[in-house]
Formats: sequence, structure tokens, C-alpha cells
Amino acid sequence: MGYTKVSNWPTILKHLHHTKRRKFELPRRRSSILVTLAIVGASLLVGGGLLFTYVIKQAEVRLPAIPGVNAPGHVYGIAAGSSLTELNDEDLDKHMAGIADSGASWVRLDFNWSIIQPDNASDYNWTQLDKIVAAAEKYHLYTLGILAYTPEWARASECKDSDKCPPADNKQFADFAAATAHRYKAHGLHFWEVWNEPNNPQFWQPGASPAAYAKLLQQTATALRKEDQKVYIITAGLSPQATTDTSYSPIAFLTAFYKTAAKDSFDAVADHPYTFPLSPKASADHAWNQMASAKSSLRQIMVANGDKDKKLWITEFGAPTGGPGPVATVSKPNLSQHPYVVDEALQSNILKDAIALYTSYDWTGPFFYYSYQDAGDTPDTNENFFGLIRFDGSKKPAYQVFQNATR
Repeated sequence: MGYTKVSNWPTILKHLHHTKRRKFELPRRRSSILVTLAIVGASLLVGGGLLFTYVIKQAEVRLPAIPGVNAPGHVYGIAAGSSLTELNDEDLDKHMAGIADSGASWVRLDFNWSIIQPDNASDYNWTQLDKIVAAAEKYHLYTLGILAYTPEWARASECKDSDKCPPADNKQFADFAAATAHRYKAHGLHFWEVWNEPNNPQFWQPGASPAAYAKLLQQTATALRKEDQKVYIITAGLSPQATTDTSYSPIAFLTAFYKTAAKDSFDAVADHPYTFPLSPKASADHAWNQMASAKSSLRQIMVANGDKDKKLWITEFGAPTGGPGPVATVSKPNLSQHPYVVDEALQSNILKDAIALYTSYDWTGPFFYYSYQDAGDTPDTNENFFGLIRFDGSKKPAYQVFQNATR
């Protein structure tokens, strides 16, 4: 993760930005065991005619509603991004078990087109994603998949150095998205976030474009809905940005996006309302207030455009407890020094305040914390320190805050 350096703290408070990085089905093994036990038990107790009636009654039991979408209340997940593809089988299982133990019921992860189709439009490599999906399924975690990033063969000629370029042909991306949905829908994957932070030029190179993103989303949504009748499509989470020649603030991006023809191409809006080193309860013009303010915010833009019944998902939120530069603490915020690091006590307080606000809203979908475990222990980047647990596996105070919320 990187941050734009500006000359004064009020501007930082305004423009702090993060550049990071079912109708639900019962788990098949569990449901099959229940059905088997029901049949055996009924066979012992009643005759064949009553057995048929019993099985039909069992089939009428309503499955759980989609948490945080069609059901009341709030649920929590971990935003894992691309980190899971770097783990071996043993570490992947341990990591996914830890996410489940934290109380999270969701995991958000990349389905990177560059990994799945690295060479051409005909060949697919599902090996890494199959393992990750199986691990999530093993621990009964819902999966929010991020469909994003472009292999070199599919990029425009002027944008060859990064997979964060949009595709030269949106249909090729839509075909990839449909193939991914086809492969994993039988495993309960129906939730797809299309791209990541397209208002940020680091993730939509060389510069953000609401109109271009809208066209990508439209074509992708059509392909996904054709492939999976249960699909639930979420717009890309927006990064806390200032509006410049190459970037858009979340409010500016969503405003421009709604002026396109893409309004019917999504079921929910996503945002990344990072506020560190401030609390989301602070009155500053930070990303959380730009998401939730009653006067001018992403939520108000949705309402004004007739989408008050659609949810707003928080698909990333967190704060780093290490990295270069000055540190903000509970007793000494140190704001004049422009800190991009908080201590563990302040990380915990920021999360506690975020959860208190989140649970007060009736228009939010799931809340994803970034991330579960620190990515490293070297202080050259704050990106190593966003975890609820440290690199060595020990728990930070924020872990208990998160687990209490999930319970």
C-alpha cells in the first residue's frame, strides 16, 4: 500500500487514500449426512409411505438467507486479496482455519485473470484457485471473489507493463468471468466483485475512467447472469482518493458512474473507507464520512439514483501497526507529523469505532477487515502490518474486538 504525500495535514485528512493491496447452500457434506440420517431414522420408525412424507417435509426446511444481504443484521469477513495464492497447502489450510476461528464467515480473495489465463484466451490454469476454494469450503466460509487484472496478451498495446491495465477487449474479460462463475457456482460461489479500486490509477492504469469501468461492468454482468441465475454482482470497492487528472474521489467516481447506462448491472456498491490514523467517528472529511454522511456521501448518491434498497458493502477496512515514519497512538495522535502507522491500541480502537457505526446502519452488507495476518515483519512498508494477528501468529488487541463483533 502507498499513500500520496501532500503538504499539510488537513489535506491528508481529506484525501487519505488506500492503494492496496448464497441464496446460500448448506455445505454439501453436512447436508448429505443429514439427509442420510433422516432417511435411516425414518426407515426405522415408520413405514414407506410415511418415509416419503418425512423426506418431503425435510426438503421444505428453509435454507439460511444470504448473510448481510437478504437477512437482517451484520456479518464479518476477512479481505485476503492475493495473499492466499502465495501459501503452500499446509499454510493455506492453517490460514483458512484461523480465519474461521476468528469468527469471520466470509473471505474475500482475488480471482486474478493473469493467473487463470496467463498465456491466451483458450487455456485455463485453475490449480491455485481450486485449492483456495476447497479450503474455504472446508471451513464453511462464504467467498467473495474479485474478478480483476489483465494478462499481458489481453492488454492494450500502450499498457504492457502492468496487469492493472483494463482489458483491450471487454468481451474477453467477460468470457473469463463467465468461465470462473461456471467452474465455482457448484461450490456456492455466486458473489463477485468486478475489479478493485478502479478510481485509483494504480489499479486502473494509466488513469481512472468511470465510463470505461461502467462498460466493463455492463458486459461482465451480462455474461455472469447468463451463466449463473443466483449470481450477485458488486461494484469494485473504491479507494479513498482525491480527484486529480488520473484519479477520482469515491463520491466523484460514483456520481459519474451513475450517469452511465450501468445502473442495472450490479446488486450492491462496494467501498474501502479507510480512516487511519483517525477514528471513523472523527468529524474530519475522511473516507468513512464520505461513505456514510447523511448530506453528501456514497449512500446518498445511491438513494438519489433510486438504489436505496441496494446494500453498500465495506469490502476493505483496517489500519497498519508498523512501517516507516511516525506513529500515531491513542494518547499521542501525532497528526502534525503525518503518520501512516498506528500502534496496536489505536488499531483496536479504530476497529471498535468502525464496528459501532457499521452496526448502526441498516443499509450495509458484509464488513471485510483487511487483513487476517501481517504479511511480514520488516518495517520498510506499512503493507506488512495490517493483520489482526502478527506475522508470528500471536494476536493483536484488534483480534478480540473483531471476534467479539462476530459473536
